[in-house]
Amino acid sequence: MPTRAAWTSLLFGGLGLLAARLFGPPELFTLGAGMIVSTVVATAIVRRPVARPDVRSSVFPHQPSEGDRIHIDLEVESPRRSPVYLLSHHVDGRVVARAPVPAMAAGSQYRLKIDLDARERGAMVVGPTTFAFEDPLSLARRAMSVDIRHRVLVHPRRVPTFAPSLRSTEGLLIDALRRARRIAPTDRDFRGVREYQRGDDVRRVNWKASAKRDSLLVNEYESDCNVVLQVIVDVHVERHRGQSFEVAMRIAASLIGALPTSDVRMMLCIGDLATKFGDPLAALDALALAAPLDHATLQPPDSPDPAAVLARVVVTGRVDGSLPSILESLTPASGAGVVIAIEPVEGAVPRGWLSVSCPSLGDFERSWSTFVRSTGRLN
Repeated sequence: MPTRAAWTSLLFGGLGLLAARLFGPPELFTLGAGMIVSTVVATAIVRRPVARPDVRSSVFPHQPSEGDRIHIDLEVESPRRSPVYLLSHHVDGRVVARAPVPAMAAGSQYRLKIDLDARERGAMVVGPTTFAFEDPLSLARRAMSVDIRHRVLVHPRRVPTFAPSLRSTEGLLIDALRRARRIAPTDRDFRGVREYQRGDDVRRVNWKASAKRDSLLVNEYESDCNVVLQVIVDVHVERHRGQSFEVAMRIAASLIGALPTSDVRMMLCIGDLATKFGDPLAALDALALAAPLDHATLQPPDSPDPAAVLARVVVTGRVDGSLPSILESLTPASGAGVVIAIEPVEGAVPRGWLSVSCPSLGDFERSWSTFVRSTGRLN
């Protein structure tokens, strides 16, 4: 393809030929003809067959988070002798790096390292790579594209948190889970019976065993059990304003990325989507691609482990007039819930729910330790 210099050369070459025809000096004819011929020759040079370079690329880390430094390694190999190239590498349709590639012999390699920041949550397309070369006078240019692309999911930025384990953590949520478990223990928790003591809950009296002993006996249960943590993300567009949606994604990612324990199973719920247990990377991928919806609903599935206590954490932008009734329908039968809102929570939440306002990820990091924090004991 002719460059701007080539079009200028053709223009002045044509003017030179016209002047030579009108005024007769042979020098003008020679100059004009030379300028036109040089452009034609340059175009023919760049259109000759050349070797298409082989490109191998890698991206690290494979699952970056917002703010992480992404490293792209390019390795260019020429199958036969090649001219000097100008390499351009694209990310999301824009050029992020340009570098001259020297003339290479057959089988030789050229390496290029590119560093850039993962600025936004979502899918990022790394590639393709374009090679451009010119004639010696820069009158014509040709470009070839090597269409090798990597799709990288940028996860929401997150902070370290603890999962709500009844064995190794404490806080407001842990206290609420313990209360719920005392009220509605499960068969799996049953340890035996003992004599009734002043202050025991009468609902735990074992009347059948008491009748045989002529004295009150109460059921005794294990002090700890497993916990199912459901992180429910509210993506309804009307409950988010400004940057609240992005903050909600970061809070949800921090909860899903909590330090794992053997007695806590986690799942993420986004509208009708629920990720599988034990697959935090799939949950983080879902958060990377999440978007506000006009008619989103909060419909988490039932707990797959009826013997475990259920901790439901709803992350939303704000608690509007319709959300309390939805929360009431989601109140765990054996467990507790927490509403994390980006905007201040005005009014009361239903019984069985705790609430906290976290305008930023830093506020969440400071507030969550009130609900769940480590006791220092190993699980």
